[in-house]
Amino acid sequence: MIRFLVVLIVGVLFLPGCGSSEPPTKPAAKPPAAETPAPKPPEPKKEPPKMRSGSATFSKPSSDGADALGDSFFIGDGLRERLKVGRVEPEVQFEVDPARLEANGIRVLAGKHVTLYTDLPSSPEIDELPQVFDAAYPQWCDYFRVDPVASDDWKIKAVLMSNKQPFKDAGLFPDTLPEFLHGYYQGDAIWLLDQPSDYYRRHLIIHEGTHAFMMNLLGGAGPPWYMEGMAEHFGTHRWENGQLETRVMPASKEATPMWGRIKIIQDEVAGGNALSLTRIMGTPQQSFLQNRPYGWCWGACAFLDNHSLSQEAFREMVTQVRLTGGFSERLLSELGDVFPQLAESWELFVTNAEYGYDWQRNEVLYRDPVPFSGDVMTAEISADRGWQSTGILLDANSNFEVSASGQYVIRDDGQEWACEPNGVTIHYVKGKPLGLLVGALRSEPWQGGAITPLVTANEVGLGTSLFPEGPCVLFLKVNESPDQLGDNQGTIQVQIKRVEKK
Repeated sequence: MIRFLVVLIVGVLFLPGCGSSEPPTKPAAKPPAAETPAPKPPEPKKEPPKMRSGSATFSKPSSDGADALGDSFFIGDGLRERLKVGRVEPEVQFEVDPARLEANGIRVLAGKHVTLYTDLPSSPEIDELPQVFDAAYPQWCDYFRVDPVASDDWKIKAVLMSNKQPFKDAGLFPDTLPEFLHGYYQGDAIWLLDQPSDYYRRHLIIHEGTHAFMMNLLGGAGPPWYMEGMAEHFGTHRWENGQLETRVMPASKEATPMWGRIKIIQDEVAGGNALSLTRIMGTPQQSFLQNRPYGWCWGACAFLDNHSLSQEAFREMVTQVRLTGGFSERLLSELGDVFPQLAESWELFVTNAEYGYDWQRNEVLYRDPVPFSGDVMTAEISADRGWQSTGILLDANSNFEVSASGQYVIRDDGQEWACEPNGVTIHYVKGKPLGLLVGALRSEPWQGGAITPLVTANEVGLGTSLFPEGPCVLFLKVNESPDQLGDNQGTIQVQIKRVEKK
C-alpha cells in the first residue's frame, strides 16, 4: 500500500555573488579521473537522499566591472553591447622555433584548426587528434551560433606532453603557467598531459578546445559552473570510423575509461551529499582543482541541455556568456514557473544516475489533474516512459483501491520478454522485479522545494490501497533501469476505485 506523506517545502534558490568579469585566462587544471570516496555516513533506510540547498535569496556582486549588476543593467541599449558575443584576438603564448623543436624531439601534427606539438611516438590514436579537434569545430559553431565560414581561419596550438622538460627547453611551456593536473587553457594555446586512456585523451583535447573556442570566438565562457560544465558536456563524445559525436550520454564505463563523472554523482548521493541545481550554479572557480565539481557541473549542463522544459532557455544563454555575475540568475528567471518541475526531474536524475540514462524517456509526464468523480476512474500508463501522472486528483475524504492489468514487453534482447504489472522475477532492478508497476503519491499542487516523493517507488503490482492525507495525485511507472526504457512496448490499464473510510 501507499500512504501519502506531507512534505514540508523548504527554500532552494541560493546563489553567491560572482565576480564582475571572467579573467582572460582560465586556471582549469583537470582533476584525476577518479577519486577515493570519503567514508559514507549511515542513512535511514526509508528516507530519500537529501538535496543540499540554501536560502531563497540572491546576492549580487558589488564590483564596478563591465558585468557588474546595477539597477539598470538588464535594460537599455547598453545591454546589447555588454553582452554581445564575438571574436577576440587571444594573447600569443609562445613562438615556435623549428630548430628547437627538432633538438628536443618534438613532433608537429598539423590540422585545420589546431597545430599539435608532442613528444609522443607516432600511433593512430595520437596522430588522429588534429582530426578529432577539426571534427569538433563545426559542432562548436553550430551550438554556439558562430559562422563557421567567417571564423574558418581560427586556429590554436595544442601541446601534448609525456614530459614537460623538452617543451620548456623548446619554449613551448611558458614560465608563467601554473601547476595543473591534466590540462590547461590560456590565450591561443592549450597544454595537455598524456593520458593512459585513448578516450580520455580525446575528451581532454575537446574539453580544453571548448574553452579556447568560447573565449576566442565568443569573448567569454560564463560563470565557472557553465564554463566547466559545457567543456565536460562537449568532451563526452563518441568517435567511430573517423566520425565524431559530441554531447553524448556515455553508454558505459567501459566506453569512457577514466571519465568517472557518473560515479561521482552516484557516490555523492549515496553519501547524502546530492546538490540542487542552484547550489551547483554557485560553484566557485577554485573548486575545480578537485574532481567532484566536474561531475556535478557536467550533470547540470547535460541535464539542462536535454530537458524539454529547459533546453530552449539554456541554449539561449550562449548569447550571454560574457556575463559571470548575473548569468545564473538570468537563466533561472527565464525558467520561471517550470523550475519546480525541472528541479523534480533533476532530483530523479541524480538519484538514478546511470550510464546511458535516457533523458527524454525519463522526463516526468505531467497531466492537468481532474478531481476524482464517481466511484471509479481509469488511466493508462506507457511501459517505455518513466514517471507518469494518472491525472486524477485524490482527496483525503476517501481511501482508494488501485488495480492494474495488461501485458507489455519489458525487454527485447532478440526475444521479447512479456510482462504483466506484477513484473518478472527472473530479473530485478533496485530490489524489485523488473517490469513491476510502482507508484508514488505526490501532493497537489506541487511547488517544489522539498525532495520529491517520486524518488521512492512503492510496489503497486496488480493492485494496492491508497490512503491520502491531503490532495494528491498518483504517479506510476514500470520498474526499469533508466537506460533500458527504449525497448519497452505496450501499456498498462489502471483503475482507481473510491473506498469510503471506515
